[in-house]
Amino acid sequence: MTRIRILCAAAAIALTAVVPARGDLTSYARVLDDGSLSVNGRHVRLHGVSIPPSDRICNSTDMPGACGPRSVLQLTRKIGSEFVHCRDLGRDDAGAMLGRCTVLGEDLGGWMVLNGWAMAGQDAPFEYVQWERLAESRRVGIWGQPVDVIVRPRPRPVRPPHPQPPKPGT
Repeated sequence: MTRIRILCAAAAIALTAVVPARGDLTSYARVLDDGSLSVNGRHVRLHGVSIPPSDRICNSTDMPGACGPRSVLQLTRKIGSEFVHCRDLGRDDAGAMLGRCTVLGEDLGGWMVLNGWAMAGQDAPFEYVQWERLAESRRVGIWGQPVDVIVRPRPRPVRPPHPQPPKPGT
C-alpha cells in the first residue's frame, strides 16, 4: 500500500511539472513584423524587450532583398521550428500578453538583448540592462556595422566634351 502511495505522489509531482500554469502558452510560434509572437493564436510581446523598427532594405548575400527588420529575422532564425513556452506576466496597453518566452530553455528576450538584436525596455529585468551594455560594447547586432545599407556606386565624373577643331572657313 505504501508503495502505491509513493508512486501516486511521484506521478502527481511529475504531472504538475509538465502542465503549464494557467495562462502560460506552449506551442509553435510565428514571429510578427513588429517582433512580437503569435503563439497558439495569441498575440505575445516579449517582456522587457524593445525591438527597434527598421524600414531599411537588406542587401547582403545571406538576406533577401526586402527582409524587414534584422531583429525580426534573427528572432525567426532563433526560434526555427521549435516549441516556444511563454510565461504569462500580464497585458500591455493593447491587450497583448506580456510573456517571458523560452526556446529549448533559453530566454528569447535575454538572447535578443545579449546578441544586440533588441534593447532593454523600461520594464526590463536588471540582467537585460547589463546585457544591452555588453552588446553595445561588443558592437554586435544593431550596435555593430549595418549590413543592410545599400552601397551605391560612385557617379563617374562628367567630363566636358572634347573641343572640336574649328571648321575651315569659319
